[in-house]
Amino acid sequence: MTRRFAAFAIALMASIPAAHAQGTAQNFPNKTIRIIVPFTPGGSNDVVAREIATGLQENLKQSAVVENKPGGGGIIAYSFVAKSPPDGYLMLITPASFTMGPHLSRNPVYNPVTDFAAINLVADVPFVMVVPASLPVRTVKEFIELARSSPNRLSFGSVGVGTPQHLGGELFKMRAGVDLVHVPFRGATAVLPDLVAGRIDMFIGAVNSLLPLIREGSLRALAATSLVRIASLPEVPTLSEAAFPGFEVGSGVGLVAPAATPPDIIETLNREIAAIIATPGFHQRMALIGVDVVSTTPAAYAKFISDDYAKWGKVVAAAGIKPE
Repeated sequence: MTRRFAAFAIALMASIPAAHAQGTAQNFPNKTIRIIVPFTPGGSNDVVAREIATGLQENLKQSAVVENKPGGGGIIAYSFVAKSPPDGYLMLITPASFTMGPHLSRNPVYNPVTDFAAINLVADVPFVMVVPASLPVRTVKEFIELARSSPNRLSFGSVGVGTPQHLGGELFKMRAGVDLVHVPFRGATAVLPDLVAGRIDMFIGAVNSLLPLIREGSLRALAATSLVRIASLPEVPTLSEAAFPGFEVGSGVGLVAPAATPPDIIETLNREIAAIIATPGFHQRMALIGVDVVSTTPAAYAKFISDDYAKWGKVVAAAGIKPE
């Protein structure tokens, strides 16, 4: 009897966390949901967060707010969420730099794979590879040929070391086997005048900031760096089509929660967010800011984070970028 009672007691104790988690999910949500954005208000990540917060508030009949925590290239927000209670009431908007940051730090304060529970890859800001209209190339292959014939004479711009624009350029160099000089700028508004003037030769950046210059003929789009063509530039092939199968650089906008958030709460959040994403109004508002709607399962987004983290680690190492 003693052994049977002990076994029963152990089984009962083991069931308590699961029952507690299930009970939490059944009562969820019963207080304010907070979405942390690692940037100042106004950008695409902030707009997506506010759309999701509004939808959650309407659908769940519970308050949902957006909190902006800029600074440290996102690290302040990432670290804050990673250390927060895993109860589903705090989510983080994750841009492309989320999986890049730890590779650029000697002492990373977070791990995107192990410190967070993936919820949904909500959207993507498509990137496009552009060159000045004055550069005598019209295709990716012509650009590669020009770069190979004049090593270290062509340059590419970025909005800073370790940014998606920088690592996207480094990934292109790796796949193309070419030498390009990296020229960092302080933001897209700083890089564009030099790009249009031909003082730098290539840039991989968000299509929503480049589209007006492409349409007026100041810049030439050689390829989209997404896996599918960009709706606003349907005639422009992807880099995957034009030269390098599987090549992908963009700025995914996802949502994660602290690790150990109960799976049933993650599923609830995923289901509610997917319903918001599926509405025509959400699609229309995203199109206005040049953002593509995605939507995934938690498992698919977790794989995306893991794959992206591994990919950028290899790019940082191959490019010889020293962690700071």
